[in-house]
Amino acid sequence: MARVPLLGEADINDENRDVLGRRINLYWTVGHSLGGARAYSTMGLWLRHESKFDPRLRELAILTVGWLARAEYEWAHHIEIGYDFGVTDADIERLIRELDGEETDLEPVARHVIHGAKEIARDGAMGDDNWAALSKAFDNELMVELTLGTAFYCAIVRVLKTLQVPLEEDAKQYLEKYPLPA
Repeated sequence: MARVPLLGEADINDENRDVLGRRINLYWTVGHSLGGARAYSTMGLWLRHESKFDPRLRELAILTVGWLARAEYEWAHHIEIGYDFGVTDADIERLIRELDGEETDLEPVARHVIHGAKEIARDGAMGDDNWAALSKAFDNELMVELTLGTAFYCAIVRVLKTLQVPLEEDAKQYLEKYPLPA
């Protein structure tokens, strides 16, 4: 059960309607703090639409964070978003296997993104081996963008889980297709 009630249309005036972005429960929850919602939205939109980092790889990093945190909301939404940015079912299946300790045939850069994101999510920092491997594929700008994106979603899963933001009915199909472990 949500710890903060979802806002309704009547709760937001026209001047602040842009803060809510897409009509999803995340926005209808964090909208209780308009300043916080605006800051969240700015960063999220930049990551999704302006960052130069490869969008498929970005989504694999985000999915890694969602899987490790067992964050149903993040996991389900970013499966759907990932599809829009080139993530395939085979990618998701391989990501799960990689996170379960199995080596897969994902291309090396994707494997390093997944394992680097795992280190950021679990240890607070990417380890030297994954950093070195990814630094061969990406310049400093892209390395910073990967780090910013992964760290941002590490924060978001904590917000989602602490506020207990409920998953929308239409997003539950992704949890049925790829359930999180207990």
